[in-house]
Amino acid sequence: MNPDQEEPIPVVVPALSAVLINAEDNKGEALTYEEAIEARNGAHCVMMTPADARKMEERRGRDIEPENIWYEWQLLRRELGRKPDPDPGPNFNQIRSGDPEYQQTIEDARATLKRFREMLPTDGSPGMGAMVKTEVRDGVHSAFMWLMNARRSGGDFIGTFFEISDGFKSYEVGDDLKIPEADLLDWSVNVDGQLHGGYSLRYYRSTLPPEEREEYDDYIGVREYL
Repeated sequence: MNPDQEEPIPVVVPALSAVLINAEDNKGEALTYEEAIEARNGAHCVMMTPADARKMEERRGRDIEPENIWYEWQLLRRELGRKPDPDPGPNFNQIRSGDPEYQQTIEDARATLKRFREMLPTDGSPGMGAMVKTEVRDGVHSAFMWLMNARRSGGDFIGTFFEISDGFKSYEVGDDLKIPEADLLDWSVNVDGQLHGGYSLRYYRSTLPPEEREEYDDYIGVREYL
């Protein structure tokens, strides 16, 4: 497919980082989580082809990912030396969701669901090392999250939260979430360091410099990608 014919994606203009910096400067102190979300929701977006979006990113640099705003905003504040310097919390979205390469990982995951189901117990108990990824929404907040202890639930799936941002008030670590098949974004099964599935993990790894990939493998506990 010609990149110029790909589905347009929303791009924040001016950059979301500039929007947040301006909002914090006008306030005169650090933005709260809710204020950062409000600034994001009020930001102006234009629709661009992925090719044009990449060109803009080359000109102005990588911007904050809207769906991972709090984590990336705190890291930017840290780089700028802004105080206070709170813990940004878990990084739920390590890749840019509008990238065509990332969208392909979703298609690959959904195309191999039969394989995933065959690796899960038929009685609905959790699969060893099995995880599922979905978009979790709670009011105005949303984030892409991995959930552990994945198991079957009819034609759908269930996963358990093992980390969650403070902005999500409806869920706690240890809660279960039912995920309709249509909402599943990725799946993975890690058996003694051998990873099946995990297409978005593989994609993110491919974006890292070669010298950082071994550290990433250690972080996610993978020795071999099958």
